Amino acid sequence: MRLLVVNDDGPPSTVSPYFAPFINALNEAGHTTVVVIPDRPLSWIGKAHAVGKTLTAASRCPASFSDKSCAIPGCDETEDRTHRWLVVDGLPASCTQIGLFHAGFNPSDFDLVVSGPNHGRNASTVYSLSSGTVGGAMEAAQCGRRAVALSFGSKEVQPDHVIHAACQRSVALIGDLVRDWHPDVDVYSVNVPMVADIAERPVSYTTTARGRWISGGLFSPVPVDPEKLALSRTYQFRWAPQLADIKRQAEESPEGEDLWASVNGVISVAPLRASFTSVDVHK
Repeated sequence: MRLLVVNDDGPPSTVSPYFAPFINALNEAGHTTVVVIPDRPLSWIGKAHAVGKTLTAASRCPASFSDKSCAIPGCDETEDRTHRWLVVDGLPASCTQIGLFHAGFNPSDFDLVVSGPNHGRNASTVYSLSSGTVGGAMEAAQCGRRAVALSFGSKEVQPDHVIHAACQRSVALIGDLVRDWHPDVDVYSVNVPMVADIAERPVSYTTTARGRWISGGLFSPVPVDPEKLALSRTYQFRWAPQLADIKRQAEESPEGEDLWASVNGVISVAPLRASFTSVDVHK
């Protein structure tokens, strides 16, 4: 298959540790990959675009993000988009747009758009509605292309063999989803637990748990001197997600939800439509 691959964690780094191994796994499986990614981590950005901003896309050899030399002869003289990545100073959904319309291909040239693998899970609406990974996939659906949002459920440093196994299992699962794609599905959101025996872990179709911020949210106030506050009348709030509610909801999540799968070592596949589903209030 020819795949457009985007993400929200940016180029390979300590905060984007799964991307390069995943691209290698796709290529080793015989797929053709076109990579368009943000130039920096942009989590929690959803499906946003920077309105009015002129975006810059740098053509980069993947080897430039590692300590290895490129094995492709004449790499510096070519603009082979199936080898060189486009690294964009824009948001994940914008990378999807650029990849589909401005990377030398038409949207119909791609069999699938894959967004990810995210560095951490995207289970429950608290995460998935804010996720740049899911947003990149939803943008593809809005452009008429099928998409998979792939998330690896761990922020902890993982050994190479676990990352390799997760990539291999994900590539195989993506192939299965494409072969049996349900006509009513726009995006499959897949969460893969990072465990040593991932090759043997079951796969379950799930719903997306309805997560809520209840006793705490994403921000905490920055302490300020009362006298300074009286003069400035300005307030600051630091990024400090309070996850107690989310952890409790995960522990209480019933079987069949993606949160339940994430705490039970099950690979979850949530079939999604790219729409805000209407509620019939007249029933």
